[in-house]
Amino acid sequence: MKYLVPVFVFLFIHLATTQAQSISEYGAPEERAGRMTERMEEELPLRSAQVKAIYALNLKYARRIQREVIDTDMNKLSGYFRIRSINKEKEEELLPLLDSRQKEQYEKMKVEATRELLARFF
Repeated sequence: MKYLVPVFVFLFIHLATTQAQSISEYGAPEERAGRMTERMEEELPLRSAQVKAIYALNLKYARRIQREVIDTDMNKLSGYFRIRSINKEKEEELLPLLDSRQKEQYEKMKVEATRELLARFF
């Protein structure tokens, strides 16, 4: 868990600090929530009964990040800590929706996302 949060934080900060970018360049909150839900559905995998609730949760927090970070002129450091805080809250709501096997897969997903991000930017 602790690995995926920084990955998403870094990703969203990168998006938030590129002020010349428009929403169309990285997607509206609905698109980001859909992509995240699809990825979780494939990698965890989610049961059909979980998909709607997890999409709603992803959308709730994608909109919040959009409103509180991306749409503002927040500097990189402030954006990092704000997104980190938001994602921590999201994870507190997400984990109770997952069974133990899915939680293990979620941890692996976070580790892989961290590796991919580091390889991409460094």
